[in-house]
Amino acid sequence: MRRSFQFLPMTLILSGTALAQIITAKQVPPVVKENFQAKFPAIKRVQWKFKADRNFEAEFALKGIEIAAKFDSTGKWLETESAAIRSRVPAAVLDTINEYFKGYKIVEIQTVHRWIEERLLWEIHLDGANEIIKAQFDNNGRILSQSAKPKLVIGK
Repeated sequence: MRRSFQFLPMTLILSGTALAQIITAKQVPPVVKENFQAKFPAIKRVQWKFKADRNFEAEFALKGIEIAAKFDSTGKWLETESAAIRSRVPAAVLDTINEYFKGYKIVEIQTVHRWIEERLLWEIHLDGANEIIKAQFDNNGRILSQSAKPKLVIGK
């Protein structure tokens, strides 16, 4: 029980930028569902969300990996984020994290594929003393973007 309580603040912190409403498949435009099925034909169990950016996100598991695929209201695929483990992260990315984010702990790792880019991106959430940083890297360890949110203190 203690472990799940400790996880709650992190969930609140990380979900602050990803506000979404869970919706039923009936609430998803048919063109979005059709394009999802065309891109991920083996997937039958999906949880749909309507995101704050007015896009639709399908959350599912594929071969034991948690995945979120985002589509706009016209059915255009925008991006897919897949959970990843530390051992898959390129050494150059870890080197950059060690150099620029000393004292931060990696709390989430995802690969990101976007319709507009051919390259694979790495999105890493880092927990610091006062903030959570979400940073995106290329395979060479170059920081492509980063944002920080102050930590929410619950119960203090």
